[in-house]
Amino acid sequence: MSAVDLRALECFVAVAEAGTVTAGAEALGVGQPAVTRQLQQLERRLRLRLFHREGGRVRLTAAGRELLDPARQALGRVDDVATTARALAAGRLQEVRIAATSTTSDDILAPWIATWDSDAPLPAIEESPVDGLAAALHAGADLAVMPIAPPPGLAVRTVTELPVWACVAADHPWASRESVPIEELAVADLLLLPRTFHARRRLDAALEAAGLAVDPLAVVGSPVVAQALAASGRGVCVLTDDPRFGLVPLTIQNPGGAPVTIRLHVAWEPGHHAADTLSALADDLARFTRARYRTDPTQESA
Repeated sequence: MSAVDLRALECFVAVAEAGTVTAGAEALGVGQPAVTRQLQQLERRLRLRLFHREGGRVRLTAAGRELLDPARQALGRVDDVATTARALAAGRLQEVRIAATSTTSDDILAPWIATWDSDAPLPAIEESPVDGLAAALHAGADLAVMPIAPPPGLAVRTVTELPVWACVAADHPWASRESVPIEELAVADLLLLPRTFHARRRLDAALEAAGLAVDPLAVVGSPVVAQALAASGRGVCVLTDDPRFGLVPLTIQNPGGAPVTIRLHVAWEPGHHAADTLSALADDLARFTRARYRTDPTQESA
């Protein structure tokens, strides 16, 4: 409805509740002639008689009684819009949409969200492949948690550095170790993820940098299934997921001794109306992940 229609509905509800045009006008803080005009225009537009005029008082017609509740509901919805608009203008979020890969969603975001209080925005997780995370922001996501460097033009916070694990069964010969050199890993029976997973890309990059190539035992499309196969003694799975099925995680050492890792970032549109709120959420996620994985924030870029 136009602004004139909403004003007419306000006049209609005010007069119906007050019982006279004069009292309705006083409730609205406007003159009685203006309210009379609005009611006349509304009746003409609806082609309905809304009031019986009885001296100085008015009484709703049958049509007026039918219209009163819908009119109140319509005005209530307008009030809701105004309340939401004020909250948006103040930079608040009622809901926050977060785009992430399935691994990030399960292992990082879900445990993090479990620490939120009831006053926090309601989170909605949208799972996306790695290469679709930046596009998810343009499609309406508020935050994207990305294991790759975000494209230029976005506000970015580096959250943490996550290890790429070589996971083995508890009875595997490596199970007593904390790490495995990449040269030794390259000749093991490997259960690798497809190259659509960033953990596989990071492993491939580390192998290439070390001048190594691998012939995996199997390429497994599901990180959970890869871990199940490793737990059954079929080989060594390489991923960033939290270990399952009693697997022992080992860091993978590059030839120089540095671990193979993935750097996790949070990105959002810098012009977002709630940019300050999103920045605070990014800071909180950074604190959470650094504590969870015991990473050293001084080793990460700001």
